[in-house]
Amino acid sequence: MNQARTNRRIIRRETHSSRAGLSALTAVLVLAACLWLGTESILSLLGQPALLASPGMTASLIARVPEAVTPAGMVAGGAAVALVGAVLLLAAVTGGRRGRRAMHSDGSALVVDDEAIAAAISRRVRLAANLAPEQVATAVTRNRALVSVRPTSGITVDPEALTAAATDEVAALRLRKALAPHVRIATKGAVGR
Repeated sequence: MNQARTNRRIIRRETHSSRAGLSALTAVLVLAACLWLGTESILSLLGQPALLASPGMTASLIARVPEAVTPAGMVAGGAAVALVGAVLLLAAVTGGRRGRRAMHSDGSALVVDDEAIAAAISRRVRLAANLAPEQVATAVTRNRALVSVRPTSGITVDPEALTAAATDEVAALRLRKALAPHVRIATKGAVGR
């Protein structure tokens, strides 16, 4: 296996979350239901008392559900089952994403955490605006870096200069997928410094 392919696999593993936990939980629940039904069937064939309900009793209970439950209850139960099914289907089809991003690197797999990206952007914007650390905060979303700046009262900051500083920092990080910085300057300033 060549190095580039290995690096792609490592980056994919580090940036996407596993569905193993949900798969294992679903498998355990289905297995438990199948084991219970199998045990009840064998006990019924042997003429032994049921653990919870014999297959005949279970079938008669299921047959009486439409008479015993109100239509609203049937709709609610059906909606709950459909919701569980939809959640499982979405979990199977969509890939989970961790808060990490791949960086360009020559010959190695390089992954950086979104919090580290946010801290680097905040620091660069803070230095460009000559602000205290608590006056700049950055949140990294799927495609954007949202930078919130709260300047000192009475002092104006240049939004273009801050956007340029954030853009330069993102470019310096050499991320494989583009991240667009958006700087928002608060209307209420911080008191003193």
